[in-house]
Amino acid sequence: MRIAGPVVAREQDDRGRYRYIVEIESTERPVLSRPPERARIVVSSRHEPLPIGSTYRGLVRLRPPSGPAYPGAHDFAFGSYFGGLGAYGFSLGAPAPPGALRDPSISDRIATLRLAMGETIRAVLPGATGAVASALVTGERAGIPEEINEDLRVTGLAHVLSISGFHMALVAGFFLLVTRLGLATVVPMALRWPIKKLAAVVALVGTGFYFLLAGDNAATERSFVMIAVMLGAVLLDQPALTLRNVCIAAVVVVALSPHVVPTATFQMSFAATAALIGAYGAYARWQSRRNEGQHREGLSIRWLSLILLGMAMSSLIAGATTAPYAIYHFQRGAPFSLIANIVATPLFSFWIMPFAMLAVLAMPFGLHVLPLKAMGWGLDLVFALAAYLADAFPDYPTGLISGRALICFSAAILIVSFSASGLRWFALAPIAIGFALLRPGPAPELLLFEDGRELALIDRDGQLHSVQPRPSTFVWDQWRRALQTEPGRRASHSRTSLVSAPTTDSAVTSNLSSAEAFRCEDGICRGLTRSGLRIGWSDDYQKLDDVCRDSDIAIMARAVRANACRTGDARLLTLRTLRRTGSLAISRASDATIEVRHSIPTEPQAWNRHRFAAWPEYWRKPDSATAETKGRVEDRRAVSDSAGSAPPVSPEP
Repeated sequence: MRIAGPVVAREQDDRGRYRYIVEIESTERPVLSRPPERARIVVSSRHEPLPIGSTYRGLVRLRPPSGPAYPGAHDFAFGSYFGGLGAYGFSLGAPAPPGALRDPSISDRIATLRLAMGETIRAVLPGATGAVASALVTGERAGIPEEINEDLRVTGLAHVLSISGFHMALVAGFFLLVTRLGLATVVPMALRWPIKKLAAVVALVGTGFYFLLAGDNAATERSFVMIAVMLGAVLLDQPALTLRNVCIAAVVVVALSPHVVPTATFQMSFAATAALIGAYGAYARWQSRRNEGQHREGLSIRWLSLILLGMAMSSLIAGATTAPYAIYHFQRGAPFSLIANIVATPLFSFWIMPFAMLAVLAMPFGLHVLPLKAMGWGLDLVFALAAYLADAFPDYPTGLISGRALICFSAAILIVSFSASGLRWFALAPIAIGFALLRPGPAPELLLFEDGRELALIDRDGQLHSVQPRPSTFVWDQWRRALQTEPGRRASHSRTSLVSAPTTDSAVTSNLSSAEAFRCEDGICRGLTRSGLRIGWSDDYQKLDDVCRDSDIAIMARAVRANACRTGDARLLTLRTLRRTGSLAISRASDATIEVRHSIPTEPQAWNRHRFAAWPEYWRKPDSATAETKGRVEDRRAVSDSAGSAPPVSPEP
């Protein structure tokens, strides 16, 4: 279809493609009755970059955000819905040249400033170094190469790429310290003015600018609210680092953005902050009792060792408290992340971020080159460290943990953080219960992604066997981490001649332990689950009756109109049914019935209502269709693609 609308954001990825966020004002061929408000368009064709506020006009193909890869997995439509993005897509050719710009709004001016600063940074620091430096300053992460992202994820350093509490605290601390030290050198002002409060105001303004520059995403918003509450406490002559302030910040964030509560960033950020402040308070109380009546002065090796030990303990506490949430949401474990954080955190705290802030302050005067060079040296050192540690200490898939276990671990974190006495020992009870409820249950026998093409059997050892010779990395990685499959295990697949399917339990086990979990012939693949469920799969609509025959589960990876099998008693799954149910997990229940778990509930959430929109008809006879009929079918196909349905298919058999 053709769309038109103003460009509100632009970024460039590591492959040189441009990504535009477009506010869709009109659609043509077809005219959508319910177009998405905003869409992200990837343009790979060569063209002159469109400035912020110009109108994007071009032919695009749109799709909705992807659903969960399996029941209970992360729903990518959730964040897109609350972020205002209704569709993703790519351009079919270059967009039309930009016309006149609309009157710039405040957000347009900020986005233009963000682009200009990112281009300035990348002009000094090309490649991956400039992409990460730009991400730390402006929040644009599209240009970071995937190998850098993966190394940082494996080593537990991925949090440094997301502008959150760590970055906000460094920015606020930098402005607070520099301003207060600068004012203290002016004796009359130091004697007559509350320089600590003046420094807090400057820090609040600096972090506010950083917040506007980095974008209004949930993590940045939450971090700014927390820093603002703490700086406000300084202005009111109250302690800044208290659990009361953490609670106030949490209340403010929940009031402004209640949808962030079930997200990993909210849970991990507040859990780590509460645990660190609780540990700091416990240490301060212990140190006060220990040093009561004693007087210490001056700096020594002991104080330096305490600083280093404190940084190590901070990384350990933050890592321990965020681990349950990382495992629950991402099924990733980085047991050696403490090593990387102990080494990398000082680099970011005392080298990379200070030079980044100096570079930003020097940009209006053209003196930013040297600070950016120094910042780049620090980033190169972090990259080398992450690459070495990722090879030496890889992370491992952890498998799923239950929501009940996560609640128990959260209760334990709150008890330990908020208790100032021996009551903290009561945290052992929810920890023990959490470990008892750790696993959500047995693994399913079959996983089916919502596109109908990604299908995998799970054998008795928990290993995956795909129907595709090259399964989708996006889906396969999520399944592998959820099932705790060994790293590097590839799909088992064979397209040998079709043989008779085994029926005994021992034969089923033998079948799934071999490299021939699926046997494919004449466009039909058949397999057996570990309990003996017969699976038939095809992406050829003419094979529907053959797939249904001799199957318990018949999967047609096309949008056929049939609702049930005409041959046999198989349960039929098609793109039409998968559109409403999302990805599926299938097992045989204890009463021998087939249990099918849906990713999308029968009563869909607001971010999944598009799945239940009317599905257009595809059926037509090509030989006798008139030009008018062809036009209507093409328009219906385009509407279906933009609404999130499957690609156009041939008529049902």
